[in-house]
Amino acid sequence: SSIGVLGGMLSWFLSYLPRWAYNALFELCFLLSRVYFLVVNSAFSIYHALFTRRVCVPPPADDLLQISASQAARMIRDKEISSLELISVYIRRIEEVNGFINAVVQDNFVDAKEKARAVDKEVSDATPEQIAKMEKERPLLGVPFTIKDCMEVKGLKCTYGVHHRKDTVAEKNAVVVERMLEAGAICLCITNVPEVCMWWETMNTIYGRSKNPYDTRRITGGSSGGEAALVASAGSLIGVGSDIGGSIRMPSFFNGVFGLKPTPGVIPLDGHMPVAHGYRTEMLRIGPICRYAADLPLMFKVMGGEAAEALRIEEPIAMGKLRVFYMEGIRHPLVESPSSEMSYALKRAVRYMEMKYDLAAVRVDFPLAHQAVDFFLTSMENDESPTFSEILADYNGSVNCLWELGKCIVGKSNHTFPALMVGLIDGVSPYPEDYKKRLLYKRDRLIRQLNDLLGDDGILLFPSFCNPAPFHNQPIFTPMNFAYTGLFNALALPVVQCPMGLSGAGTPLGVQVVGAHKSERNLIAIAKDLEEGFGGWHKTATAY
Repeated sequence: SSIGVLGGMLSWFLSYLPRWAYNALFELCFLLSRVYFLVVNSAFSIYHALFTRRVCVPPPADDLLQISASQAARMIRDKEISSLELISVYIRRIEEVNGFINAVVQDNFVDAKEKARAVDKEVSDATPEQIAKMEKERPLLGVPFTIKDCMEVKGLKCTYGVHHRKDTVAEKNAVVVERMLEAGAICLCITNVPEVCMWWETMNTIYGRSKNPYDTRRITGGSSGGEAALVASAGSLIGVGSDIGGSIRMPSFFNGVFGLKPTPGVIPLDGHMPVAHGYRTEMLRIGPICRYAADLPLMFKVMGGEAAEALRIEEPIAMGKLRVFYMEGIRHPLVESPSSEMSYALKRAVRYMEMKYDLAAVRVDFPLAHQAVDFFLTSMENDESPTFSEILADYNGSVNCLWELGKCIVGKSNHTFPALMVGLIDGVSPYPEDYKKRLLYKRDRLIRQLNDLLGDDGILLFPSFCNPAPFHNQPIFTPMNFAYTGLFNALALPVVQCPMGLSGAGTPLGVQVVGAHKSERNLIAIAKDLEEGFGGWHKTATAY
């Protein structure tokens, strides 16, 4: 965060230089930063190659762990399996894998089994007409789901990783939770998040650090890191996440699953904690995380209600008439360039679309997109929001972040280092007011450019990130790499993250598919296509 502030100040300073001086200084900073990133990445890689051993979660053995939510719901209605059987299989799987990944922070197993028994009795006694009604009105009947620890579930704790909230129990359900329950889904557990959901490695002082199922030395991403790790481990069938800077897509990418950040206004934010204010309500989205692309439209319709129905998600698309664009990355001194494997994953997705539909994808490069860091930091500024130190204190006074930072260094603080750094610079704008207005104007211009380019029949393929999942603590040295996902929060555009196989190190690769506002039908269709072409989610067995 402090690096972001310094980078913002640098951007402002450079903007007042003559063009030749700006170009020369930018290139020098860019070159020096490539050297820095090389040193950081090499140091972490060498250390782990010499002193640690890769560990993966065991692959799922039970066939019930390897069917989609859509299939599971149908099988329950057809009495091929019972809800209790499915719930029990997932409980056993959670008990098997959670010691590896530390994703589950609170279980709801007893209540889930009771609800599953009630579902089984209802289905057993139902007539064919009643079964048909169940399919329409409760499409997730008897299906387990999990949810990250920042959305209220009545009777369960909601801490969003803040130590002062470690015993806080929700008194009501978030709207999205209520809709999942009304659709017949059964809440199985709550999953881990970073402190205040504002960092891209999932760790806090209440529950500790979550780990990547493909390599436990690596991060799960954040802030839906526990959720994505559990889904990828086949410990959860479907999950509910939220995304303000990549918090659905980054963990989904690092863990090799699908994650959708929808258009603003489709899925309500009521019951999400902390509460967003101002433009952050455009940036923050709630969306589905799942292993199978077929579950994206089902979850999206349930979570979005009538607003999602209006987008005609399941109507067929003339895929051959879609226009495909791609952009190769972000060029900024604070942001790493895509690795060769990430570039290759993007190119494979482009070639697949070209060959399957006999089309010519168009390479684009929006100069304004390279200001992703500036756009995100400016968009996050909001005078209406409580200060970060107040949120850390659960609105009961404020935390002295400088004092706590000293305690953190000696391992005595109830707060994490990234959260305290955010608290220290919170409210410090890196930009003068006139430059901020220019940035917001440019941001809005880029929104218009992308919406006009993509329209109703265009999609943009974009790198999921600059490299596969980093090692634990590595993000502290490369904090602005989140720009690959944060850009589209600042632009408030819908995006779906799609897995694209595994890297040479056995960690997931991926690509983002970006659309214009309300283009989820196109995005989900492309996600299904890429799953068909590249296999979608891969079991960890293939990562050894």
